[in-house]
Amino acid sequence: MAESQFQTVERAAVEYLGNLGPQKRASDEAAVLKFVRWFGRQRGVQAIKARDIDAYCQNIQTNESTALRGFLSYTYKKGLSARGLASHVKSRKEPGESTKSNTTAGDPVIVTEEGLQALRAELEGLKEQRTLVTEQMRKAAADKDFRENAPLQAAREQKSHIEGRIQDLEATISRACTVDERSRSAAVCLGDTVYLKDLSSGNTITYKLVDSREASPAKGKLSSSSPIGRAIMGRHVGQEVEFSAPAGTFKYLLESIESTNTA
Repeated sequence: MAESQFQTVERAAVEYLGNLGPQKRASDEAAVLKFVRWFGRQRGVQAIKARDIDAYCQNIQTNESTALRGFLSYTYKKGLSARGLASHVKSRKEPGESTKSNTTAGDPVIVTEEGLQALRAELEGLKEQRTLVTEQMRKAAADKDFRENAPLQAAREQKSHIEGRIQDLEATISRACTVDERSRSAAVCLGDTVYLKDLSSGNTITYKLVDSREASPAKGKLSSSSPIGRAIMGRHVGQEVEFSAPAGTFKYLLESIESTNTA
């Protein structure tokens, strides 16, 4: 082993990225820094175990595997980690790809029109941020000292976060189907506002059924995947609904439905 001193994962990652060419660094940095955040910035490289790589790679993105293998190979060559860690990335690659493919080709993501517009607005905002952060990285990189360049490291981490969120949003929007695009019936559907009478107190409460991404109980927006949301979906006016929660069992009467599809 060439070196035996303690070195944090964060420090090793910065040195690894600093030794790469500009093009390779640009393609690898997001994936490497994502692993660093997951494992723990200040933990020692020698603490990385095969089981850690196995656990991390259960949800790895396809384009991250090459970058992570390169980083782990680098830490071994520097005498900082155990041999064979890079091979564990490869062993988890195929299942990860299959899961990702199935998710992408799965059922549509049902959202309200309001929620879809919010997702699109967030995506556009993040793309603008990405442009600004990329410019910040270009200016910070002009320093040439990658190992001690705190502004560059901060910009890299911010870009990694932005890129991950952009990927999530693009995947969601590509599969999004608004409630107005689906056939409606008298039953409760996503996007409807429901009026429920609490059978124990007699009080009436109002909720709008939305996707979990839009849920905000304080604003009266209830996730369709919550216990009460699941109990209400598909029900008709006049039916009683019952659901269990940690606080107990609750019963409501579905008094009326206000559909968003009134056009």
